[in-house]
Amino acid sequence: MDTNIFGRFTQSARGRIRLLGGVLLLLSTTPAWAAPLSLQGAEAIALRQNPGLGALAQKIAELRHKAVATAQLPDPHLALGVVNAPLNSFSMNQQQMSMLSVGLSQTFPSFGKLGLEGQQVGMEAQEAADTLRGQSAELVLLLRRAWLQTLYAEDAVATVRQQEQLQAESVRAALALYRSAQGSQADVLRAQLARDSLANDINQLQAEQASNLAQIAQILNLGEPPSIEKQWPNLPPPPPLAQAEARLSGQPLLRAAQAQTRAAQIGVQVAKRAYWPEVTVSVDYGQDFYPGSPNWLSAGVNLSLPIFPGDRQDQDVAAARAKALQAQYRYDDQHLALTQQARATFARYEALKAQLERTDRQLLPTARNAFSATLAAYSGGRAELSAVLRTQKEVLDYALTRLQYRRDLALSAAELDFLATQGEMQP
Repeated sequence: MDTNIFGRFTQSARGRIRLLGGVLLLLSTTPAWAAPLSLQGAEAIALRQNPGLGALAQKIAELRHKAVATAQLPDPHLALGVVNAPLNSFSMNQQQMSMLSVGLSQTFPSFGKLGLEGQQVGMEAQEAADTLRGQSAELVLLLRRAWLQTLYAEDAVATVRQQEQLQAESVRAALALYRSAQGSQADVLRAQLARDSLANDINQLQAEQASNLAQIAQILNLGEPPSIEKQWPNLPPPPPLAQAEARLSGQPLLRAAQAQTRAAQIGVQVAKRAYWPEVTVSVDYGQDFYPGSPNWLSAGVNLSLPIFPGDRQDQDVAAARAKALQAQYRYDDQHLALTQQARATFARYEALKAQLERTDRQLLPTARNAFSATLAAYSGGRAELSAVLRTQKEVLDYALTRLQYRRDLALSAAELDFLATQGEMQP
């Protein structure tokens, strides 16, 4: 057997193994979002990785632990002491009444106060949980806005590039007339200027797209802007307005305001408990070392006396009631604001839906036909170049307006979906 052939075969196999290992290493180090990211996948990443939501989750855990601790009795007090020790000898059996004592005391807050304070902190934990769900929904809405703005900029760039092709037809028509001595050089320059100025529009749209991608990266807590799918997402259609308004009572941010109101109302009950005395029960045992003397046992009850409530308890209760009313007013104001937002957004959604349908069915096709007819008339010497440029601009305006309608319609659907949020949204 030819050893050279075997050596060449072995070297080739080793090279293939190294190549395969390099490919596997590259795939293992490629981030999960290197492939085009879908909106659904981006929402899952945002709810899982956004640091603001993580901080709120820890706030909920803090309050739930605090609710348990708040409802417990305060720690008992242990007292150790020396009673009537003579200073000349410090002998505990020299005289009667010299004792070593040990005592235990326990304070009991006013009746029902601890339970109410535990309920109040528990309601604050519920408020934080609803706030987390509300801010999760807000984060999804913010992500969808940036996502739709990015898709709009992407399609707008493509639309402007198509407009460049229309402008190129105008330039060719102007050149043809100029070469046949039927047009002027000024018409050629104006047509070229209209074509070349579209590059500025493209640069601006690309800058907006980069800005929106940077915002998406910030929401997803990524170091680099991701590559996203170019397909427009299919957002759920909004429910009827009456159903949307009926579901507002379950909106997480409104539930958080309601939980805040309930916590403040419990705070009024906590403040009223200050009219009741606190009770401290104590027991002391004394060891007497004088020969023949007995040991001693002492017990007692210590009560606080809230008999001057005018400048303390009354003021605390009044302050707690004012806080509860303030929370109620805030809830009512937020409910009115969300209702107005739902009605305005629903009206905007219906208007945008009709405008988009009309633009697709009538306005944009008519603008394109008008441009084609005007360009043909100009080529035949029956129209001015200004008419061609005007109809070209109308085509671009209607095409971009159509994209804006599509973007704003999706944004309105996303906002209505946010207002109708009901379910659990945990990061």
